[in-house]
Amino acid sequence: MGGSSLVSSGLFTGLSSLSGSLLTLYKIKQDGSFRDQQELLHQLRELEAGNAQQRALRNESQASRNRVHEAAVSNSYEVERDWRQAQIGIEVKAIQEKMDRELEESPFSYASNDFYALVHDATRGGEVPALLVAPFVRDNLSGQENADGPHSFRVAIRRKWLQSPWSSDLVSLDGALKRPLTSTDVDIFHIQKALRDLPVILVYGEVQSSSRVWPALCAWNIVDSPELRSVQVNFPPVSLPGANQQSPPDSNSVLAFEDELGGSTAITAGLIAEWFHLVKHGRMPRLHTLIPAALESERRVIAAGLAASFEIALERNRVDAVSARVGQASVYLDVGLRDQAISAAFQALATTESGTVHVATRSIRRLAEILDTLGLPDEAGRARLALESAARRAILRNFGWGNR
Repeated sequence: MGGSSLVSSGLFTGLSSLSGSLLTLYKIKQDGSFRDQQELLHQLRELEAGNAQQRALRNESQASRNRVHEAAVSNSYEVERDWRQAQIGIEVKAIQEKMDRELEESPFSYASNDFYALVHDATRGGEVPALLVAPFVRDNLSGQENADGPHSFRVAIRRKWLQSPWSSDLVSLDGALKRPLTSTDVDIFHIQKALRDLPVILVYGEVQSSSRVWPALCAWNIVDSPELRSVQVNFPPVSLPGANQQSPPDSNSVLAFEDELGGSTAITAGLIAEWFHLVKHGRMPRLHTLIPAALESERRVIAAGLAASFEIALERNRVDAVSARVGQASVYLDVGLRDQAISAAFQALATTESGTVHVATRSIRRLAEILDTLGLPDEAGRARLALESAARRAILRNFGWGNR
């Protein structure tokens, strides 16, 4: 209001001076007494001065009211600001308490977003699955005693995995889970919720009455198939060494038991990892050739599982029909399942000869080799004829002459 008052005062002074000048000019041009003119000018100036004083009083009164209003607005803003700050403080405290509570109850050592970021970076955005190992729960210990440890079987499982020839198929994140999964189903739900779309294989288990061990494995986001969105493997219970003996078991038998348990989980995790790499990246399975030959039964079970994974890869268009059957025949042949290998090879040959699908020449070449190994020279010859036809069609396509 101070600036507005100065503007009004300057405007009145200018108008008063202009009025005096006009009256002087009027006096010169008109007949009559100069004194009368001067008196009129004096009265006009007195009147204008009185009006100016009234305006100044009104302006000052308005300025005073404005200052009172501004003070009230300022006070209202400060009250509202203090209220907002108090609300924010309450909400922040509630959020912090919620985060602290979730972190305390969580099976992992990080906030959910940090946990996701850790696994995301370690797996290169899900290009390779993560392997998480939770210490086994002992049902005769309290939640705090389980959290304090010792954390059973974690070391054996981790070491067996790292020693396996297929350890690069998964990213081991030992220590990401800070305690056993005492609330098993709920804890697994929290882990799945935190890691969302990332491929994960989780190994966990329970020790019952210090006598029996119930190992388990859970995996999700391994293959993009409605039937296999998650995989649950519950191993049969096994008795701990010395469970039915009066004297405690010796350390060697305990270590041997833990090593065997670690080896079984490493093979199972490796099989699931093979599914992932075949379906996502089209990589041919190799696990059945890497485990010891003495584990003949295990190798055949693994081969059956790997053969099934070709069906998923075919469904997801990761491999063509011939390559899928050739892959199955190759896996079966590697472990000595001759009848299954012949069946898969014949399916591949029939599809190749039909010419209904585009087939990579390397798949047909491998098919001929498999048929030779199986002692089927006539069928191997047919495969080579199909290979020549496929090669000729590929050359024609390269020259733009179509399928001839």
